[in-house]
Amino acid sequence: MAIQWLRCGHHVYVVSTWRGSRVASIMLYHLLLQAVNTLQSAGVSPGQPHLLLYHLYDGDEVKKAVNDLSQAAMGGSLYVIVDEVVGELSRSYRINNFQTLCKKLLKQVPRLHLWAGSCFHRHAPAGWQVEYLTRPLRSPPAVVREVEHVERITRHRAVKLYSERGVPDHTDGPPVTRLYHRGQGHSGRRPGDCVTCGREVASFLHSLRVGVTENSTTSSTTLTSTSGDTPPCLQWRDVLVLDWSDISDNWGMVTGLQEAGIPVRVMKDDDIEDVATARSDVVWVTDGRHVRGLERKVVVCLKYNDYDFVKSELLPRYIRVSPRLDLMSRCTSQLVIVCPLAA
Repeated sequence: MAIQWLRCGHHVYVVSTWRGSRVASIMLYHLLLQAVNTLQSAGVSPGQPHLLLYHLYDGDEVKKAVNDLSQAAMGGSLYVIVDEVVGELSRSYRINNFQTLCKKLLKQVPRLHLWAGSCFHRHAPAGWQVEYLTRPLRSPPAVVREVEHVERITRHRAVKLYSERGVPDHTDGPPVTRLYHRGQGHSGRRPGDCVTCGREVASFLHSLRVGVTENSTTSSTTLTSTSGDTPPCLQWRDVLVLDWSDISDNWGMVTGLQEAGIPVRVMKDDDIEDVATARSDVVWVTDGRHVRGLERKVVVCLKYNDYDFVKSELLPRYIRVSPRLDLMSRCTSQLVIVCPLAA
């Protein structure tokens, strides 16, 4: 929809409402910039995308967002895209502020065009049109089967059930690979703490021949996409290692990958744009809470259990979250699960 708005000459505002939507918003913004270049090359005079970053954690931020967007409205018209509106941490707090933002904008902008996306389906402002996109077109069936067991879908119904894909499955996708944080040489409570787990993940990535630039297609591994096409050989930027905790450069997992010759970096705040655009050809290791909406061909998930408890960013307590839903669903081809001791 945003590209159609741009094609019609409208300015489009990509709005991030909290930290967890930063990567998705920045990625979308850069995709729209590419679309603008394509349209200009075709002789079209498109509008321009704009990126606005907010933390809708309090009334002041909501007020600022409303003022900024109201002033941006041209001739009473405003075109807004908001992705990853709601995450699992402190959801009710963010939901209320987002709904307040929508209601106030609707009052101040006569012709408001606002599209928002979230996997949680019960939180749209009252009276707004809702569309459910449930066809699993991004991940192969092997990954979908892992994700669809999450209780957010099967029990709580907070996320809609998957529907039929609607197109033939040319392949089931690469089988899900499980590595185990137990046995000789393993140390630490979690896979992320363990150098041996890092070495085993590195060994599997080398078996996929990630980063290999040989001309011979017979000696390089490719992963078949859900459409049946054969993508080019894997690069390091196609790999994402996700946990659900704070991560440091001296993590055992990072050390094990480095010792095996994997170009690996731990994502910091300054790296968000680099990660969103896959600019650097490296394996990024990061907290899954901070890259919602980002997808990679190969995802290494360091959380196996359906639920975990993590400290809230806002509240003085621990909150139940679902790594299976948020981490495994980022994979578009090869899923690797590193199972902790308890699994």
